Amino acid sequence: MPSQARAYMAIVAASAMAILTVVAARWTPENLGRVFLLFFALAMVASAMKIRLPGFKTTISINFVFILIGIALFSFGETVLIGFGGALVQSLWKTQTRPKPVQVLFNAACLTVCTGAAFWASHGALAMLGLNSLAAMMVLGACVYVVMNTGLVSLVISLAEGRSLRDLWSSCYEWTFPYFLVGAAVAGLASVASHGTNLGVTLLVVPAMYFVYVYYRMHIVRVVLENISNVSREDETARAGAAQSG
Repeated sequence: MPSQARAYMAIVAASAMAILTVVAARWTPENLGRVFLLFFALAMVASAMKIRLPGFKTTISINFVFILIGIALFSFGETVLIGFGGALVQSLWKTQTRPKPVQVLFNAACLTVCTGAAFWASHGALAMLGLNSLAAMMVLGACVYVVMNTGLVSLVISLAEGRSLRDLWSSCYEWTFPYFLVGAAVAGLASVASHGTNLGVTLLVVPAMYFVYVYYRMHIVRVVLENISNVSREDETARAGAAQSG
C-alpha cells in the first residue's frame, strides 16, 4: 500500500481515537438505559443488511438511518457508539472474503469520524444560530454525514489504487445518494413525528428501511446484470466482426 494511503488512514484512525476518548471521558452508567440498548441492538441488525457498491470494495448499510435518528434522540457518546458498533458489524458479518485488520480498522474509524462530525455540526451550528429545529438538525446532520462518508472512502481508494479522486467520488456519490436521500427522509420523518420522545414511533423506521434496502439491492443487481449483458453483446459483436474480416 502506498505511503500516502497509510498516512491518510493513520490520520483518520487518530481522529477516531480522539473522538472515542471524548466519548469514554463523558460516559456515564445512565447511557446504557433500556431504550438505548434496544435501539443499539436494532442498529446492529440494520448494519448486517448491507449492499456492495459496484466498482468499490466497500458496502453501505441502513445503519446510517439509526445514526441520524441517534443525532436527534441520544447523546454524542451514544450516537458515536451506534456508528462505531455498526461499522464493526458491517465489516465482519458475512463477508465475501475475510477482511484485513487494517480494513476493519479504517471502516470503524471512518464511520466514527463521520458520526462525530455529523453530530457536532448539526448540534453546534444550530446552537450558534440560536435555532431549535429538529428538522434542520436532521438535514444538516445528513448532509455532513453523506459528504464525509463518500469523501473519506473515495479518498482512501484513490490513494491506495491510484485512481482519480474526482471520478471515484462522483461514482460513489451517484450510487449512494438515492439510498442516503430516502434513508434521511425516513429518519427525519420518524424523528419529527415522535418529537424526539416517542421511541415507538421512531422504530417504525425499521420495516420502512427494510423494504428500501430490498428494493435498492435488487436495483443494483439488475444494473450489474444489464452491464454484464451489454459487455457480452459487445464482445460477441467484436468477435463476429473479426471473424468476417478474417
